[in-house]
Amino acid sequence: KVITGVSYATDRRQIEFFDEWRENIQNKLESKLVGVEVAITQFSKDETKAIVISYSDRSRGTYYYYDIENDNLAKLADLSPWLNENDMAYMKPISYKSRDGLTIHGYLTLPINYSNGDKVPVVINPHGGPWMRDHWGFNPEIQYLANKGYAVLQMNYRGSTGYGREFWEISFKQWGKTMQDDITDGVHWLIEEGIAESNKVAIYGASYGGYATLAGLTFTPDLYACGVDY
Repeated sequence: KVITGVSYATDRRQIEFFDEWRENIQNKLESKLVGVEVAITQFSKDETKAIVISYSDRSRGTYYYYDIENDNLAKLADLSPWLNENDMAYMKPISYKSRDGLTIHGYLTLPINYSNGDKVPVVINPHGGPWMRDHWGFNPEIQYLANKGYAVLQMNYRGSTGYGREFWEISFKQWGKTMQDDITDGVHWLIEEGIAESNKVAIYGASYGGYATLAGLTFTPDLYACGVDY
């Protein structure tokens, strides 16, 4: 029972189980902890007890002690009890088409006071790597920006992991080229959707995200009001 399943992410975390025992535990936990992601971080050696964490896009999470044999779940601690979940913004899975027809997935976080039809300043936040990806979940930097009135777009441009081998391979030798186009096309998508103020779009990131920031300012200087490569 040591290896009980494989975890992967599309827009949200998914698990494919190898045995019914582990799947039943997961189903019981998810019936008790509704509306959040649920994961087991540790089993006891005899696999009768477990430490469980639940989390969401608006909460860093809560730890629980789970007695598997007696199906008893007890709360241990909140990771950030000083944060009010109702003050946090939702991180919504989105997708758009690149100029060459590729579907680009990502996440859009809007300010908590956002109303449909509002145009807001936007921060584009490409992830590092580049052979990594952004995930759905709590991100303190993104929440900070949303709290200050900015929308934040995180896109999994071509080369991001988790979307298959072909999606990864088409990024080879495409730094500053089609990979950058995927980011640029995300900005145009936000403008066309009526979300972004076209003259108030910033870009920032680290690692490859920092490269993408500098490439964006170099190749499409009229698209961004400013950028930060940290």
